[in-house]
Amino acid sequence: MDDINAERNLSESDSSDFSHAEKKWRKRNLPVAPTNVGPKESGFHKTTRLCLKVIKDAMLHHRWEEAAQYFVVYTQTLEETTAHKQQLACEIIWRLGTEILQHHPNSQLEDFNTLYERMKNTGVKNYAKICLEHSFHLLLNGYFNDAKRQLSVAASWRYGKQSEQQSLELKLIHAYCGFLDYFIWCTKKSSITSLDANTSREIHSYFRQASVTLQEIIAQPGVWDPFVLSYVNMMEFYNDQEGALKILENYAYNKDYPSNPNAHVYLYEFLKRHNAPPAKLISTLKTLHCLVPSHELMLKYCSLLLKSENEKDLRESFTVAVDLLDYPSWKHDLKAWTCLLQVMTALKTKGLKHLIKKEWKQRRDFWLPMHYRDYHGKKDKGNVKLLYIKSQICKMFGEHKRGYNKFSADILGNYHKEKRKQQRNTKKKNLLAPDEQLLQVCLRPQVYKTKHLDMQTASTDISERMVRSQKLSEFQHGTVIGCHLCNKSNREISPLLNIP
Repeated sequence: MDDINAERNLSESDSSDFSHAEKKWRKRNLPVAPTNVGPKESGFHKTTRLCLKVIKDAMLHHRWEEAAQYFVVYTQTLEETTAHKQQLACEIIWRLGTEILQHHPNSQLEDFNTLYERMKNTGVKNYAKICLEHSFHLLLNGYFNDAKRQLSVAASWRYGKQSEQQSLELKLIHAYCGFLDYFIWCTKKSSITSLDANTSREIHSYFRQASVTLQEIIAQPGVWDPFVLSYVNMMEFYNDQEGALKILENYAYNKDYPSNPNAHVYLYEFLKRHNAPPAKLISTLKTLHCLVPSHELMLKYCSLLLKSENEKDLRESFTVAVDLLDYPSWKHDLKAWTCLLQVMTALKTKGLKHLIKKEWKQRRDFWLPMHYRDYHGKKDKGNVKLLYIKSQICKMFGEHKRGYNKFSADILGNYHKEKRKQQRNTKKKNLLAPDEQLLQVCLRPQVYKTKHLDMQTASTDISERMVRSQKLSEFQHGTVIGCHLCNKSNREISPLLNIP
């Protein structure tokens, strides 16, 4: 009896173990149900999502009329009840609407005004940005007064506690108010033909209004390129060159301002306009070279350094010319390679070949694959001057056995052969088919002087003794050409032709 009970207990334990293992295996292979299930998407949200997708696809393929049709439907998203979604929808509609209207073939100014006004009233937090963009659009279309009105409204707008972003936007709006005053001053100045007391007073009032605002903006550290140029232009108009120079130097060299290459470009152009000495121009371009070694003014910098007969400036010009050609945008520029050849020739004449060797040692591994591969020669084949200059520079660097040099030698050899062949052909044509032009050259007026006994000189024109209206025979044609080829003068030819 005890054995039977023991067997029953054993079988029950085995079955329980099997069922536990089976459950574990099934649990491992069953698909896991998602734990965080979000709210189900409504039909309205699904429709707007698909509509936005269609609008993006139409804009991507430049189907602006189709995008405008779907955009009208998508404006229903402004009826969102959630504040966050409504603000997001307002910004999307603002960005999409302006992009579609700018490219739509039938868009008008009234459409832009309607869109901007609706977006201002809907998206309160973007009010200043939308006003600024609206004024830009009016400014591009020539409505200066309307643009100024929009900026004035935006400058007086406040919403809640002023944040750092809002203060930056208001500063920018204030700057563009001064910029528009400058535009109005320019239009008034150009439209007036004669300056009397009243008109000059009116123009000066616009100048004072614009200069106060621009001076206040420029005094704050930042990148203010158009505002600086406007203020400098007004100061130059009133012959205040010293004040304009101080503004530009402060904008370029003040450490509180961010690094800005344009500031040094404006300073260089101002100094060049007012005939500044070369030393000032060189110092300005030197700073620009430290910021942007690939700037187009570096060619002018090289020429200024070459003109100053100083060994230090000559070394600097070599560095500038080589640095310029490190950039791919200058690889095939004829002016840059010509500048480098001039600098290297000047170094060679002054006995500074060691500088060329030193610079080439540092750049050889970089320059050979960048400028002097065989396919570069094939690419430069169309520009023979560039091919010649690059091959000369390569030889001056000591690379005589490069494939580029062999290719350029073949091309240049063929080019010179063709040129000589063309010259021979032109000479042959002149010999075989003499025309009236050659006869005119042979019979051109020749003035010579004859001395008399009293040492007075008299001029005689041999062409006056020839009858130009008389037609020459074939024999006379041949006589003229033969005598001309024998280097005989007109005085010796005329008796042979029996012309009185």
